Amino acid sequence: MTLGSMSIIVSHVNVTEKFSSDYDNSTYAYEKMGNYVTGVPEAPALQTFATIYRPIHGYLAAIVCALGVLANVLNIIVLTRKNMISSTNIILTGLAISDGLTMAFCFPFALQTYVLYGPTSSVERDTLSNARYTLTYAIVSVILHSISIWLTVTLAVFRYVFIRFPRIGAYYCNIKRAKAAVVIVSIVVTVVCIPNSISYEFRSELRNESNTSQTEGVVWYIDVRNGTHGDIVLAKFNFWIQAVIVKLLPCLLLTVFSVLLVRTMQDVENRRKKMMTKNSVADGETHPIGSSTTSKRSRRSQRTTRMLLIVVILFLVTETPQGIMSLLNGLIEDFFHNIYTPLGELLEILTLLNNGINFVLYCSMSKQFRDTFIYIFCGCFPKVVERRKMHTVTTTMVTEGL
Repeated sequence: MTLGSMSIIVSHVNVTEKFSSDYDNSTYAYEKMGNYVTGVPEAPALQTFATIYRPIHGYLAAIVCALGVLANVLNIIVLTRKNMISSTNIILTGLAISDGLTMAFCFPFALQTYVLYGPTSSVERDTLSNARYTLTYAIVSVILHSISIWLTVTLAVFRYVFIRFPRIGAYYCNIKRAKAAVVIVSIVVTVVCIPNSISYEFRSELRNESNTSQTEGVVWYIDVRNGTHGDIVLAKFNFWIQAVIVKLLPCLLLTVFSVLLVRTMQDVENRRKKMMTKNSVADGETHPIGSSTTSKRSRRSQRTTRMLLIVVILFLVTETPQGIMSLLNGLIEDFFHNIYTPLGELLEILTLLNNGINFVLYCSMSKQFRDTFIYIFCGCFPKVVERRKMHTVTTTMVTEGL
């Protein structure tokens, strides 16, 4: 297994890492991505953790994927209702589609690679048909998850412009441009991932099976093409594309816009309080005309921004470590095998959890999302809907929409 193979799928689920421990003694030499600046020794604690966690990873991944697909389907259904249509929700719908498809492709892979035949390489598990699906998953998952990352960046940009420059945001961050942004991100990311998609090839080797009725068989797996100089150049080029454009650059942008969003939220809130105070003094009233409606809209906007900020921060928490480690894979010798590979499955489950958690965030932080969800899925229970309406009216009267 070449060192380049780790960089191909590092943006989501590192498929080839599953084979690295099984094929360390194969005849395929590891190719260097460049001139390493240093090396890293093996970490026994990480190896021990990987050995303990690997048998249960497949079961956790399958459960998370099943629930995540359901959650993202619910997100799509709710966010596409007429009363929910907005530029922000258009982007969130695209995010739900890409996250849901990623988890849908991961589910069969988790079952085949971990649950049905166990995490250890075998003739029964590593068939040619399984290798073909693994190749499909390796390509599609990178594209879909990369789309999710850049849609999150788009979401942060839209929200920042909308609250920092309201007039400009109302014109440029409308529904039509949100749809165009989703399409453009999907197309550009797919094109950028073309080098990754053409970098794989199937390989096989004879393997003796002492614990089955077969004495030997052919084990199939995927690896990075490295037969020619052009293949090696492509692998190196693709490594830096995945490390920088797919991981580090969006993480940097998300960090910048997260800070800008927080500062802008504080500025908007301070300006709102000052305006309300000035209006109250000028009019001689505690609650000047129109201030209640304006305040309510401002609070609603603030809650929406906080919710989206949490979505962005969760992406940062899961993606930034992978981005840093993907870069270190090319700078530090043996970093991939000694550090990244033992942590690969942990990073995978964290990413899957992030892909499926947005439904919980929307339900817990967006009253409009909750109301729409209840209306759609509890419509067959009129008493539940009626109680929800009464609660909504009471809450509006007492708390002014909070």
